[in-house]
Amino acid sequence: DAAASHCSVPARLSSSAMASSSSAAASLSRLAHSLVAAASNVLTRPPPATWDPTMVTIRRWTRRFQDVWATQGFATAYNKLRMENQLRAGGQLMGTDANGNRYFEDLNAPYGRTRWVEYPTVQGTWALEDKYDASMVHPDWHGWIHYMHDIPGDRVSRDYSKPFKQHHRVNQTMLRPYYTTPANFTSKHFLEGQPPAFHTPPGAFDNKRPRGRLGPKYQPWQAGAPAENELRNYADNTKILDLP
Repeated sequence: DAAASHCSVPARLSSSAMASSSSAAASLSRLAHSLVAAASNVLTRPPPATWDPTMVTIRRWTRRFQDVWATQGFATAYNKLRMENQLRAGGQLMGTDANGNRYFEDLNAPYGRTRWVEYPTVQGTWALEDKYDASMVHPDWHGWIHYMHDIPGDRVSRDYSKPFKQHHRVNQTMLRPYYTTPANFTSKHFLEGQPPAFHTPPGAFDNKRPRGRLGPKYQPWQAGAPAENELRNYADNTKILDLP
């Protein structure tokens, strides 16, 4: 009996070892099958749809176009689309400036595209790009719109304005008669435009005021020879040039 019991112990041990090894093999097989299934799903699954921030869905800009059309008319909505190329929906109105610009911010938009400005809509149908310019952005809003700081322009004007601050002027090119014609002008020579609002010195293009008589532009130097004209502009042009 003792010998039989001694023989049965290794048998029981071997059977338990075989059972444990078979269960381990089954678990490894299941793990391998799960890994293969997961890998096949990853490899065969189509790539996720990526969102391109440069693209605007037709549904969003058409909804914005219809809103502007309903409130301001079709002509304004059409010109606004021509000026902005895309109508951005959503965003919070952060403020306006003296030039009529409206500044918006959308924190859900991609970084670098969260802030934008909408210029006043130009009336008419001809040469809309001649009626607005990026220089219309007020200096108080310049830092905010370019992500230099997070303080809106109205707070900048309120907290940091100086008494010697000069009036903001747009690009002087926009002050030429070619850019100041009213909507639906008829003249081919821009006769309806406002006169130039910038300085045109005597001798400038399209300036009718005479320059006055001038001395010789170049006088060769000769040893011992006196100068014929010591003054560059020897004529009295105070009355001609409107000098004080």
